[in-house]
Amino acid sequence: MHKRPVPSDSKWVPRLALLVLVMAGVAIEVDGAAADPVVAGSAEASPRELRQAALARRRRIIFNDDTYESSRADADTADGFLRRRLQPLVGTPVDTLSFSVLGGWGDAPIYDSLVQPVFGAAHGGPPNAWSPHTARNVKAHIDRGRDLLQVVIDFGHTHKMEVFASIRMNDSHDSFVPRLVTLWKKSHPQLLVDRSGIPPNKDAHPLGLYVIAQDFRHPEVRRRKWEIIEEVVRRYDVDGVDLNFIRHPVFFSSTMRGMPASAAETEVMTNLLRRIRRITDRRAAERGRPLLLAAVVPDNPQLARRIGLDVEAWLAGDLIDIVIPGLGYAPFSLPVGRWSEMAHRYGAKVYPCINRKAPQRIAEAHVGEGVRGVAANWYRAGADGLFFWNLGTPLEGKEGADLVATRKRYYGALPDLGDANSLVAKNKVFGSDDPVLSYYRHVTSTPRLPRVVSGGETTRVLLMVADDLREAAEKRLLESLTLELTFDQMPRGDLVVHLNDRQLGERHSDRTEKRRIAFRVPAAGLRQGSNTIGLRLATGNSKSDLALTRLRLWVRYAAR
Repeated sequence: MHKRPVPSDSKWVPRLALLVLVMAGVAIEVDGAAADPVVAGSAEASPRELRQAALARRRRIIFNDDTYESSRADADTADGFLRRRLQPLVGTPVDTLSFSVLGGWGDAPIYDSLVQPVFGAAHGGPPNAWSPHTARNVKAHIDRGRDLLQVVIDFGHTHKMEVFASIRMNDSHDSFVPRLVTLWKKSHPQLLVDRSGIPPNKDAHPLGLYVIAQDFRHPEVRRRKWEIIEEVVRRYDVDGVDLNFIRHPVFFSSTMRGMPASAAETEVMTNLLRRIRRITDRRAAERGRPLLLAAVVPDNPQLARRIGLDVEAWLAGDLIDIVIPGLGYAPFSLPVGRWSEMAHRYGAKVYPCINRKAPQRIAEAHVGEGVRGVAANWYRAGADGLFFWNLGTPLEGKEGADLVATRKRYYGALPDLGDANSLVAKNKVFGSDDPVLSYYRHVTSTPRLPRVVSGGETTRVLLMVADDLREAAEKRLLESLTLELTFDQMPRGDLVVHLNDRQLGERHSDRTEKRRIAFRVPAAGLRQGSNTIGLRLATGNSKSDLALTRLRLWVRYAAR
């Protein structure tokens, strides 16, 4: 077991690690310039050929783990860390684990880093934030010679799962948990975004969550990201790296001022991706086994470019292999078809992100149906698989029967989600997105709701339905189809509702929620793909306008 330094600041640590790696004969990236290594195995296969072969393997679901389990009292052992969240994934369509090694816990490594102080040491001592156990557990695994990253790699590979190291590119949880602010951030305030004019309270400004984000104009900031990536791929047998640009999506002070990133700022981020790709490709060639790069990006290419991320340039330049659009905040509005066309044109894959809350604010009992609806739409639009974010979050703090029941609700749909065929004739909810948290609106598709319904005018809302419900009805597979509409106030009697220009008849009011009405709809009235819900008040004035706040189509199949 090697001994590691525990510095109070990382200023000299990269130089020490650099010396160690150079002595070991490893080629190092220095200020953007690559040494000219003699690459083992480079004559046998190019890095792209290695990567394309890896992309072709079965990879149905990528499951991101945010390392919360390290905060459990018993997580100082491998079993204590794995048994609640990761162990139950064995035997499901989860083929890849994406394990957060940087970010989430105060933008500090949770593995045995030699280039940056690890969680706890990076803060000048255990920050006692989130849980008093985290720093102790991280250290216990390191002292034992098998840190948490190695625990997950061993677990994943034992069970035939890939393991990606997930890097949160600008995690800002420390903006509202001050004890998570690292010594490095405290001693380098000039490297953070310009927060002048922005209140310190994160809820007092649309981008208040990001007041302590790092500004990527500074080489020191970029270096702290790629040196972690370089260390991880050299010292650990990971299968890939996912770069999470949505936790959190601010990289320049211009974004804090509501301005689009400049061309120069966008090129800064593209150059960072080039540097990271050189690092991973060089390591892949040395070991004769591919290293994939995935990127979690905003909902559409325009929103990504606005914050400095030119994803199409990354694809055209062969800088990433997997695009993970969105973080699940507006799943029914996510343009998966557009991403799929773009990525596939360049030989890359698309794994859109499902958040555990999809569709928004659905009751826990129906999470599985909501996830199936989102997944069915995405597979039909060309998705290659799914990326799950926060699916294990509801398990936090739970034990015993409560833990088992909660996990069953949230993991229960996983067996159905491996591909489109697994979703056939399974209960689903299709819907329309409602408002997004203010912190993510600048990187999220504009939700279709709420929409005002006025007298004399027809308000139209798009509803995407992946299932061929007419065929299902002909085969007598359907049990019921229910269109549910929720408003900001009790719906008026003169409200007229159309489904694809066919007026719906008898409506049913919800006894427990007076603002909600429902219609039983015929399968013949629904199209596979795009449908339009039209709403109009036959009479009235603007003072009595309604606002449609939620739209859901409940699809129930007959038991088989």
